Amino acid sequence: MIDIRLARNAFLHKNSSSNIIIFSCLIISNMVDNGSMNENERQKIKHLDTSVVNRIAAGEIIIQPANALKELLENSIDAKSTMIDILIKDGGLKLLQISDNGHGINKDDMCLLCERFTTSKLSKFEDLESIATYGFRGEALASISHIARLSVITKTKSTQLAHKAYYLNGKLTNANFKADVPNVEPKPIAGKDGTQIIVEDLFYNVPSRLKTLKSKNDEFSKILDVIGRYAVHTEGVGFSCKKFGESYQVLVTRPTMTLTERIRTVFGPAVANELIDVEIKGNETVEEDYQGKYGLVRVSGAITNSNYNNKKKIQPVFFINHRLVTCEPLKRAISSIYQFFLPKGTQPFMYLSLEIEPQNLDVNVHPTKREVRFLYEDEIIEIISSKVHQLLSSIDSSRKFKTQNILSNRQDLKRSNDEFSGLPREHTLNQSSSQPAKKYRQENKLVRVDAQQSKLNTFLTGQTDSNYHGQMTKEFTQPEIIQEEIPADIENEATESRLDSQIKSNNSIDSRGVNSSLDSQFQMSNRKRMKVNLESILSLRKETTDIVHKPLTNIFNNSSYIGIIDESRRLCCFQFDVKLFMCDYSAVLYEFFYQVALSEFCNYGEITLSETLSLDELLEPLYLSVLNNDRKLQKKTDIILKIMSMKDMFMEYFQINFSYDTDGKASILALPMLLKNVKPYLSKLPYFIYRLGSRIDYENEKECLNGILREISLLYVPESISNDFTRVDTTGIPNKQEQTQEYEKQKNVVKRNELDNILEHALFPALKQRFLATENILGAVVQIADLPGLYKVFERC
Repeated sequence: MIDIRLARNAFLHKNSSSNIIIFSCLIISNMVDNGSMNENERQKIKHLDTSVVNRIAAGEIIIQPANALKELLENSIDAKSTMIDILIKDGGLKLLQISDNGHGINKDDMCLLCERFTTSKLSKFEDLESIATYGFRGEALASISHIARLSVITKTKSTQLAHKAYYLNGKLTNANFKADVPNVEPKPIAGKDGTQIIVEDLFYNVPSRLKTLKSKNDEFSKILDVIGRYAVHTEGVGFSCKKFGESYQVLVTRPTMTLTERIRTVFGPAVANELIDVEIKGNETVEEDYQGKYGLVRVSGAITNSNYNNKKKIQPVFFINHRLVTCEPLKRAISSIYQFFLPKGTQPFMYLSLEIEPQNLDVNVHPTKREVRFLYEDEIIEIISSKVHQLLSSIDSSRKFKTQNILSNRQDLKRSNDEFSGLPREHTLNQSSSQPAKKYRQENKLVRVDAQQSKLNTFLTGQTDSNYHGQMTKEFTQPEIIQEEIPADIENEATESRLDSQIKSNNSIDSRGVNSSLDSQFQMSNRKRMKVNLESILSLRKETTDIVHKPLTNIFNNSSYIGIIDESRRLCCFQFDVKLFMCDYSAVLYEFFYQVALSEFCNYGEITLSETLSLDELLEPLYLSVLNNDRKLQKKTDIILKIMSMKDMFMEYFQINFSYDTDGKASILALPMLLKNVKPYLSKLPYFIYRLGSRIDYENEKECLNGILREISLLYVPESISNDFTRVDTTGIPNKQEQTQEYEKQKNVVKRNELDNILEHALFPALKQRFLATENILGAVVQIADLPGLYKVFERC
């Protein structure tokens, strides 16, 4: 038998004169007898090795780092995360880390986490018709583990510890990523709720794929594009992305942002300022029942109007049933409409989210899930196109055009002519039109601190001086003095000033159990929140809102705390925009705690004292300090009787628990809690008790409640830390014969650090969230510098 075959590049050549067809590259192999072929030499059909199959499948699903990121993002969103953080190194090839605060993965499921088809959301094939999650095959993590080194750290809310596991080729392995390691279990570690997935050395075993990828910056741009598109679409989820080793974040969105704010953050203000909202409801009217006819439930999104005519092309952002897809027919249809409204060569921005009945949608079309198919495609596209045309036509009454800047004076014009006189006219015109003036950053107006971003030390436990803190805790279990703390311009009567000076010089005050009586453990109460309808409280709230100073409120809401500058005068600094402010934090916090007490009236938390404190013993130091004073206090028994007669009111309204102990003595057992992480200054308790019995007008409801609220707020205002070390009091300290000034200084350093920590991590964050600055504190906040002014003096910063 003769086997005659045409070679692969054979061609027909036709002679024009003789019309003879010549066959080129004709190959006559040889004569082969079929019976002579050895049966063993024939190639047999056989299974490919499992590792080869898995690697081929991984190459179809994970084409580039952006694909891996997309799969992991969708897993985090499926886990009901509200914040997703991404860390990238070398375009995602060296490191791709995704952290979320979702519901986490159970430890028992971690052994099957990276095996193919084990994490699928389906139980049978028909479930594809009603799938409502991003993932449905269960191949993403398995595919990544076959072409990268994969680590997973996860914790559920029901577990005390997180667990970390390493995966290679779909199986659990050790930290060295060695294959076929037997009996490997997830390792318990410390961690927070959610999941962190770390992908290292992507495509390390597929060198051919690495060669086809573009530069690291190009791959990072693709990753950033994917994050931006999901950030625009996913409502209620915040995203952040940064490069490994860099301090700033490339992209940050918050969960509370609106659609326009998200588009502004991702695509810039030029797009966000020209948006038109698109909204189509499938069953809005009986005549247009798109849901019943075509299965179209809803279309929402935003497109740019005819004033936006950017030449840079932005790929449309299309989501169909919350899946990021490319829909070329829809893109072409909408682009054809924009041709009637935009100048030639310019491009619009499009973001559309389509919700279609799941049974009309086929999501299992493409390995990377970038394409889907749905019924009534032409009809649905026509509906959307008509809506877009209607929206653009309705606002096509005016246009904006970019203009070229005109030279401001004759000297600039002359200098410009001199510079371009030697160039051809065509070159000059092209250069002026194609190269806009370079914009320089104004360093003297640059805000370098983001008020919304947390500092690193926020996540660290408060630490004080190791040489003195432990010693202070042991030796000063009781307050050294009982001081009266009065914010500036709030209480300035002569009696109070004289009492304060007398008590500070008293060396024999004993207040056992005052500071040590505060329980540091929190327990949730079953009390339901009460709605307050008292006219007096509603009137006080209205009076407060009527004197709110909006500019000052905005300053506090967007401030960044700097630190204490004078603890004795209770002064601190904070930054707003490019301005530096100094404030009397005692006056500010006095007003803030009053607002908290007023808004939480009847709904306070409760601070239970570890031991009951007798009112008689608490008041005793006050009366001892004024024995030689010409001014006398009200009788102690009258104070106690008046308080105990109103004890039911104190408990019901303010969670202040006054009671009689077993000896029949009036005592205090509990105080109201205004903020969870802030404690009242119990060294002020004697003054607090005295004022409740002497300063409150119990006959007038409004004045009574207002007075008690003011006294509670005063109890929470931080104490002044004295810098006067000329007098050293050692009488109240056992086993201590003399007290040096250096020791007092170190003790005050500890107090200052603790107060600074409370201001930065507890009080100022609370001020930013809920403080309404009133006109009462205008004199307590002063601007002391601003960045433009500093640049004028120092010419740098």
